[in-house]
Amino acid sequence: MTDLPIEWLTVREAAVYSRCGVKTLYRAVQRGDLRAARVGGRRKLVLRRAWLDAYLEAAADKAPQEIVRLLKAA
Repeated sequence: MTDLPIEWLTVREAAVYSRCGVKTLYRAVQRGDLRAARVGGRRKLVLRRAWLDAYLEAAADKAPQEIVRLLKAA
């Protein structure tokens, strides 16, 4: 057995990795913001670490723009 890093994460593992809630990840997948794969039919979602990193990067880039928009609206 090799010591390769685990590429696939369960939603719970992804939530711990990204420090966000499980529901947040499920919603992001449902909206199409976060890529995921289904295993065993419709039940289990798994995510690649690279997909999660891309989602987090996009969210980090969008956050400052969203804050500016909210401040202008106030």
